[in-house]
Amino acid sequence: MITETKKGKVEPKIIKPVKTRLSLKSKQSWTGILFISPWIIGFLAFFAYPLYRTVFMSFHNVSFGLKTGWRYKWVGMENYQRIMFEETDFVVAAQNFFVQTLLYVPVIIALSIIIAVLLNQKIKGKIIFRLLFFLPVIILSGKLMENMDTYGGMSLTANEFILESLYMIIPSKDVVLLITSLFELIVQLLWFSAVPILIFLASLQKISKEIYEAASIDGASPWSSFWKITLPMVYPLVSVCVIYVVVFLANFETNPINSIIMQSKYDGSRREGYASALSILYSLVQLAVIAILYYSTHSRSTKGR
Repeated sequence: MITETKKGKVEPKIIKPVKTRLSLKSKQSWTGILFISPWIIGFLAFFAYPLYRTVFMSFHNVSFGLKTGWRYKWVGMENYQRIMFEETDFVVAAQNFFVQTLLYVPVIIALSIIIAVLLNQKIKGKIIFRLLFFLPVIILSGKLMENMDTYGGMSLTANEFILESLYMIIPSKDVVLLITSLFELIVQLLWFSAVPILIFLASLQKISKEIYEAASIDGASPWSSFWKITLPMVYPLVSVCVIYVVVFLANFETNPINSIIMQSKYDGSRREGYASALSILYSLVQLAVIAILYYSTHSRSTKGR
């Protein structure tokens, strides 16, 4: 830009570019968006359309013909009414899942924290013990898990040798069945604890040993250090583990609700529309369980702060 002075001399005027700086809050917001952008892209590319199709078919009677292809007949809330008030197999299974999950998840979280603390100690063969607790996630999945459940691989009552040995020690059959049932339940809960154990173990390894040393110098016992140092440090991860465990239990191969949904898909009186409505209701049940457990654990963590 050229400007003219009072003496008649023409002098160029340099315009400096204006630098725009983002605030710290804006930078943090954009950083968070960049971190979750892969999830957003994956949701839009692989999840959004199937979710829309599931909701769409849940309000229709769906049929398929070789000549006509897919046909949709609008029925409104008829599929949901059949599920809730007429054919109650899903309602009973959903109630059992709801109560069972509310009881199982706190026990699984408690076991995971205790085992993670034990595995974090200086013991010989620590890597082998960690592998043993994570091994069920690797091998006990899919058809292998279904076959083990079908042929008694997950039940002590299917093993006659063990039962006979227990009967020799404990004559009462009711007591033996109670012991075997409790043992099977504990083993099953330990299988579900594999991934939470690794999450809590990773959190424990980040706690500085100097904190424990300072606490011991001040006279704190190991029990006090656990409640005052260890548990508050790992507690923020409880909510993450709660979500994982609920989703894992809901999609477990032996969960009867998944079988009901798959069988309804190929049932001539139900078909895809009925199965889609089942999936939507099952998702709402899972969200309700997650909301209850997440709020209870999250509220405690915020109060502790």
